[in-house]
Amino acid sequence: MDIYLDSANYEKITEYVEAYNIKGVTSNPTIIVKDKADILKLVEVVPKNKDLFVQVISDEVEGIIAETKKLMSLSNNIIVKIPASPNGLKAIKILKDEGIKTLATGIYSVQQAIMAANCGAAYVAPYVNRICDLEIDGVKAALEIQKTFQLQNIDCKVLAASFKNMMQVKELMINGIDAVTISVDLMEKLIHNKNTDYAVNDFVTAWKEYTGNDTLGL
Repeated sequence: MDIYLDSANYEKITEYVEAYNIKGVTSNPTIIVKDKADILKLVEVVPKNKDLFVQVISDEVEGIIAETKKLMSLSNNIIVKIPASPNGLKAIKILKDEGIKTLATGIYSVQQAIMAANCGAAYVAPYVNRICDLEIDGVKAALEIQKTFQLQNIDCKVLAASFKNMMQVKELMINGIDAVTISVDLMEKLIHNKNTDYAVNDFVTAWKEYTGNDTLGL
């Protein structure tokens, strides 16, 4: 399973992506604004051996295609996110015909995901918690999309996004989701467990009392 960092925070990208073998970084206009980031700087910060997902703004077919090609010209590791709107799907199809892989974002249903994949999207991003906000089980929806792709042998990955808590992420992980992209806050919870810290402290304390050293002393 692939894990992505959903952030445009340069410091956190530098800290986490290489150190924990994160697959790459996902962003969108809202995240870039929140983190006061810049696309060109983001391209510099994300390692070239990692994926970087960047989203278009235009909702006109010609504009989406132009922005996609401009973004891709910035670096070979960029994959462009295109909202799964009617014009977005048209653009995804045209780009697929040109051999360009894209991610269809803003997915809220199995039907929408099927249409995006049918138009040639290489990835779909169901918004798990936003689906939950509609009083629909977002985790179940994401897993239904992946199950449908598997049953129909559809070559499209599910990159689940928009999480409120680690329980949502965990349920997707144990049920075999292709990929998740999670915020800095949730990434920190994924990496750090206070109970592990307590256990490590017990080990060190016992060793230090026994040997007087806080290392193996070999």
